[in-house]
Amino acid sequence: MTSPDHGYRLSDDERDEALERLRTALSEGRLDLDEHESRSATALTAVTTADLAPLFDDIPPRLRPATLTNPQTPPADPAPAEPTAKTPAVPAADDGREGNRATGPLIWGGFLFVLWGLPAIISGNQYAIIGWLAFFALVVVPGLAVATTRELRARRTRRELGGGRGEIGGA
Repeated sequence: MTSPDHGYRLSDDERDEALERLRTALSEGRLDLDEHESRSATALTAVTTADLAPLFDDIPPRLRPATLTNPQTPPADPAPAEPTAKTPAVPAADDGREGNRATGPLIWGGFLFVLWGLPAIISGNQYAIIGWLAFFALVVVPGLAVATTRELRARRTRRELGGGRGEIGGA
């Protein structure tokens, strides 16, 4: 594929479209996971259309973003964009899981409390309470800690790659 004649600067929406097309290529088996991660990181840091073009050279034309298949010359003297309020970064849904990864262990912890902990406390049986607390401390708390740590690392990585909408200069 030939790159556009001019390498104009990309908008957040154009980068998002490129990421969506790369996710589609991954789901169709055209890219392996490592290649998808590499191309997605490059797409997140792309500044111009010329930076995006090499990412789609070996992908069918129907999967290329519109900025590459139908490049339009930007107006000579565009009106300045209105500043918008900063919105929080939205996690990528490339693995089918969205939102905070700590939600699952938190729900299981609540379920176990209602099913086992609450009856143990109400019965007053010391062994039942100690058994529930030990299980909770050995299974649920570490799972919650691991999920929270992964989520914080993912947020930091997205922030370092410039993955938030409305962010200016990685701020």
